[in-house]
Order: sequence, then structure tokens, then C-alpha cells
Amino acid sequence: MKPDPTIWDWPLRLWHWAFAGFIAFSLYSGLSGDIGLLEWHQRSGLVLLGLLVFRLGWGLWGGRYARFRHYWTTPSAFIDHFRRRGRPGAHTSPGVALALVLFAATAVQVGTGLVATDDIFTEGPLHRYVSDELARTATWVHHRVHWLVLGAGVVHLSAHAVYALLRDPTPLAMFTGRKRLELPATPHFWVRAGVTSLLAAGVALAVTYTERLF
Repeated sequence: MKPDPTIWDWPLRLWHWAFAGFIAFSLYSGLSGDIGLLEWHQRSGLVLLGLLVFRLGWGLWGGRYARFRHYWTTPSAFIDHFRRRGRPGAHTSPGVALALVLFAATAVQVGTGLVATDDIFTEGPLHRYVSDELARTATWVHHRVHWLVLGAGVVHLSAHAVYALLRDPTPLAMFTGRKRLELPATPHFWVRAGVTSLLAAGVALAVTYTERLF
């Protein structure tokens, strides 16, 4: 029997688990009420910034099915999936929609966190470059968008729980990288992944040490 093709390349799988882990930690450290965790909350946010930059790059030149051209859907395709009339593809229409919502919400959360302030203990690394009004608006958004991130995460986990109950192998895909489809396997592009990682780390470090750079 021909083995299922590799749909999720290794760099994307490693990114997925890092992204999930730092989102979880950021939510915990930000919502726990422990002031001692705020510094780690900021560090986690900066790591998430690097991960977002990596994913943007990987969406342009990464593994075959990680590229943005495979993340397109329509309302009709979304409905057809639940009617079992959708065409098999690397990503399902609901999966694409959820991934885009989670990515966008996290980007907003990280972006606003860079300039947010509590006017007492902490402020984002780019706070001094924006007006007080913009900082207040960003802080207001930052204190609310995390519910969208949390909600998207709950939907994601719930969907995989349903798949598991139906004995569908989809929840294992981010471990194995494989999916039951008649599609060519994706290359892993390790050199590109290394270069993209350096770019992402450079952006995160530049933001971290902006006061020393400028």
C-alpha cells in the first residue's frame, strides 16, 4: 500500500507546536493576575512576534502546502465541508478559516502588546514611539482580543476531540505530517527554514533591544 503523503513539512510542524505553547503561556501569564509573570509575558509575546514573522515567510517560500495560496476558502466551500460535498484538499475550509482567524487575532494581540502600557509597572518595547492616545487604544484592544485567541484555540481543540471520537487520524497529522490524500508530498526545505528562522529572530531581537539600537 502506498504510504500517505507528507502534507505538513517538519518546519511547519515545529512552528505549530511552538506557536501553540507560547500562546498558552502568554494567555496564562497575562490572565493569572501574577505581577511577577508580566516580564515573562512580554518575553513570550516577543517570541510570538518572531513566530509570526517566520510563518509569514514560510507562507511565501516554505513547504508546498504551507504557502498562502493553499489558504483560501469561501462561504460556500465552508458550508459544503459540513455537507460532505467539499473537495479533498491539503486543508479543509473550516481549518483554513480557523487558522486565518487565529493568526490574525494573535498578530493583533502581539502588535498591540508592543505599545501597550499599564501606566504602572510595564509597557511594551515600542511604547515610547507612539502617542499616549494610541497607547491607550492599543492597551484597550490588547485586554480584549485575547478572548478571540482563546476562543479560536478552544474551537480548534474541540474539533480535534471530535475527530478523535470518530477515529479520524487528523489529530495525529501534526505529529506524523501525513494525510490520506492523493497529493504529492511536500519537501521540508531545511535551508530555507534556517534562513527564515534567522530573519524572524532578527526582527524579534531588534524590537527587544530597540532602545539600544535607536
